[in-house]
Amino acid sequence: MAFIPTAAAAEPADQPAPARGGAVIAGAATDLAGALAEHRGIGRDAAERLLRAENAQVELAGRLTAELGAKTGGSYLSGGELVVTVTDAASAAKVTAAGAKARVVARGDQQLRSIQRALENAPSEPNTTWGVDPQTNQVVVSLPKSGAKNAAQRLAARRFGAAVRFETESGTIQPNVGISSGDAMGGCSVGFTATDNSFNYIITAGHCTQGFPHWTLPDGSDVGPSLESNYPGDDFGLIWMNGPSVWPTGVFNLWPGSQGIHGWATAVRGLSVCNSGKTTGLRCGTVLRTNVTVNGTGGTVRQMVETNICTLGGDSGGPLFANHIGYALNSHANRNGSQCNATPRTWHQPVGEAINAYQVVIYGAP
Repeated sequence: MAFIPTAAAAEPADQPAPARGGAVIAGAATDLAGALAEHRGIGRDAAERLLRAENAQVELAGRLTAELGAKTGGSYLSGGELVVTVTDAASAAKVTAAGAKARVVARGDQQLRSIQRALENAPSEPNTTWGVDPQTNQVVVSLPKSGAKNAAQRLAARRFGAAVRFETESGTIQPNVGISSGDAMGGCSVGFTATDNSFNYIITAGHCTQGFPHWTLPDGSDVGPSLESNYPGDDFGLIWMNGPSVWPTGVFNLWPGSQGIHGWATAVRGLSVCNSGKTTGLRCGTVLRTNVTVNGTGGTVRQMVETNICTLGGDSGGPLFANHIGYALNSHANRNGSQCNATPRTWHQPVGEAINAYQVVIYGAP
């Protein structure tokens, strides 16, 4: 049986591990370009061109961010262009020469991150998030509408003036774990299959592997045991794929259909992305922010990618991706019970952190 990333269910077992350091809409599009076309209200050809263009822009953003270091306040996509914020004219010239649009801002990434950390240390409560918005060159704090400690956050931000912007949101931020028929202990979605050239693995959300010792497919096929769980703080975990009748295929599940995975990258604001999960299937949206700290019901997680994609219980661990490139793992969502908010928010764990921590590569990537 080929193992295509879909869903996994947990059940107790005692196998040894290797040593190691809303539902799909009826009639919806059945591939990524079609799903993105529906989300954006554009034609399929335009969606395919957009995916190719944004993939190239993400690669350029990664190179420029690494070169500029502290002299950038972040990058984002706007009107089909890559915009890289910089703090001086010399850096602006580098950005322009590389083919992107430069924008001079008052605050660099290090200053914004310092402000974010200061606000995270002030009294707060679950359902609060902190993140940098490179487009406005501010730290954005999202507060629960009736939070008892909202005043403490606003007081802590006063000394930073216009560098901080507040928003309010309804709903409860919680991990996307769901219980479904046939799951012995809980249900999540597979993120990425990976390999260290000796064994094959599944990377999924850490709050999924935490407390779930062994995994099977819905048809009962054995997958293997959980090996690692990084949660809270981060939200990624590792499953050893040692079942006798499963193997990795290196594709994204498009519900239905599939698409090959060619690697991973770091997401930027404004990027068109889709999420694949066992509960909501294939849903698309846009990256709203990166490097967001989320204080949810299960604890605090950091460096999250925030999107406006609706995801629900059971979608946790599923991949956030665009075209053939993976970006992150489904982690938390701001929802009302089993329903999405009118303005949904989902936070995703960057997959690169898990790949580096576990010293593996995505299966099938060139």
